[in-house]
Amino acid sequence: MRLKELNPPNTLTLVRILISPVFLFCFAVHTLGAYILCFLLAVIIELSDYFDGIIARKSNQITDFGKLMDPFADSIARFTIFLCFLSAGLAPLWMIAVFFYRDVLVSVVRVFSMRQGIVVAARKSGKTKAWVQAVSTFLVLLLLILQRANLLPLSLSYDAAFKRMTMVVIGVAMLVTLWSAIDYWHHNRQAIYSAMRNK
Repeated sequence: MRLKELNPPNTLTLVRILISPVFLFCFAVHTLGAYILCFLLAVIIELSDYFDGIIARKSNQITDFGKLMDPFADSIARFTIFLCFLSAGLAPLWMIAVFFYRDVLVSVVRVFSMRQGIVVAARKSGKTKAWVQAVSTFLVLLLLILQRANLLPLSLSYDAAFKRMTMVVIGVAMLVTLWSAIDYWHHNRQAIYSAMRNK
């Protein structure tokens, strides 16, 4: 990355990447304080994702680095979070795999198409997916905080009931993620096929 591309939007993008391993190590502590810190880190991740695009457009600071790294940073941050949930047994592997494969496939298609000079349009379903994943992240972290603080109703504090509840929350995000992948492919299939023919 050239120094001139290290503008405020791209700095926010790098912040998301750097915060991701910090989130992972904090989550691994499994204490009330660690979960609260994870919640705050998740807020920073989502706010940086929201503001970097706005700042880039309003200040005309859109760069090739930002175009490539912004979605990559989103994927790294969110997959790190859901990987932590997997490690805690809050969702099954196949459910978390949907998040990973969706982002990998979309990223590969986007980069390959850009190299061919083909514009692959963004979809509102992608924004919806991002917001639903963010909400599910906050809900699961909030539930973990309440559980550690012994503030959940007794019926929800048992391990099996708690994990069923988190699985439902993450499952909703997984279904929206799967829908966004199908929608992305359907509405960009001609550009994707064209890029494949011109490889």
